[in-house]
Amino acid sequence: MNVLVVEDNKAVSLIICRIIEELGHEYVLAADGEAALRLYRQRNVDLLILDVELPTLDGFSVARDIRNQNGQTPILFISGNNSEAYRQQCLDAGGETLMPKPLRPSELRRWLEVAFSQLATGNLSPTGASA
Repeated sequence: MNVLVVEDNKAVSLIICRIIEELGHEYVLAADGEAALRLYRQRNVDLLILDVELPTLDGFSVARDIRNQNGQTPILFISGNNSEAYRQQCLDAGGETLMPKPLRPSELRRWLEVAFSQLATGNLSPTGASA
């Protein structure tokens, strides 16, 4: 599977990318929203891990743009804000779930294992997964 990781914090992106590699999948990394949209249009992306607070274009805008293009790629939002209202904003923008920062590698690994398994069997689609 191919994962687009959109995260401007190098330490966080390193954790995410290492887990993806350990699970035997590939990733491409973007550090801002504009780069994310460009890469999404250029590559075959199976899963999107998207920080909400990004330079140039926030994660909500990226997700809405993808959804408005009929993009069906499942989206996992990540953010330091874990309030219910913020979680609802993530769902409204087209995400499957919100994973809070600081990320817990074991929790991210479990979510990714389930997501990859569901993607492989065709059982994961937008708003069809949860953490």
